[in-house]
Amino acid sequence: MFRLLTDPQSSITPTQRNVINQFVSATGASVRVATSYLRAHGWNIDVAVSEYYDGSGVGGASAKKDTKALTAIFDKYKDPEDPSTIGLDGTIAFIQDDLGIDLEDPFVLALACKLEAPTVGQFSKDGFIKGWQALNADSIPKMKKACEKLRSEYATDMDLFKQVYRFTFTFVRPPGQRNLPIETAVEYWNLLLGDKFPSPEVLKSWTTFVQEEYKRVISKDTWNMLWEFNESVLKSEQGLDSYDPEGAWPSIFDEYVAYTKKSKE
Repeated sequence: MFRLLTDPQSSITPTQRNVINQFVSATGASVRVATSYLRAHGWNIDVAVSEYYDGSGVGGASAKKDTKALTAIFDKYKDPEDPSTIGLDGTIAFIQDDLGIDLEDPFVLALACKLEAPTVGQFSKDGFIKGWQALNADSIPKMKKACEKLRSEYATDMDLFKQVYRFTFTFVRPPGQRNLPIETAVEYWNLLLGDKFPSPEVLKSWTTFVQEEYKRVISKDTWNMLWEFNESVLKSEQGLDSYDPEGAWPSIFDEYVAYTKKSKE
């Protein structure tokens, strides 16, 4: 919980205090700056955050400074053919060479999520700048420290992990497609869920079923609901016996439960 500074001129209501905390969490700004922006914009957090990132209004000098520094870093890696993005070569130089993160490290997905990367090997300028501002980092050394903190949170915060898991579907989905190829889905399930399933054997059972029995592309609904299926069914004391076929599950889970029970006969 962020410690709020008291204002001798005007009391802060509990609702306003909550909005201030949201602003601080989203931008990394100080409580004093957050309060100034929110008061200036009628306690509308969307408008206040937008103004903060634009560098205009109350306290704009600090935001402008951050934006200028981050724009300079972005420009170092930007695609010469599309200056509004960092392409594959720039991504490799930035992530692997300068931040020192192996591109095969699953943590890259968490960082891509925070920077609102649209697809593999690409960063947009807007997402890059806003993401690093939220992480309170405007230099390579600060970015490295921010990554250390984010890595720790990613390893322990299941809400953050779930956010990254859901983000991954869109991030790795082929351009112009609605679904994931089986091979891609299985690759990222193994990468993300290897230590989240009850055992490696259970995850193997799922991926084998998908590849050898299901043999269809993976929808976003299936991707997202697998996390819920794992948490509420596979990890339960009763395991598959707790599965309710009348529940709001995609049909693939009905098929998997039947496939698994049949294979045990």
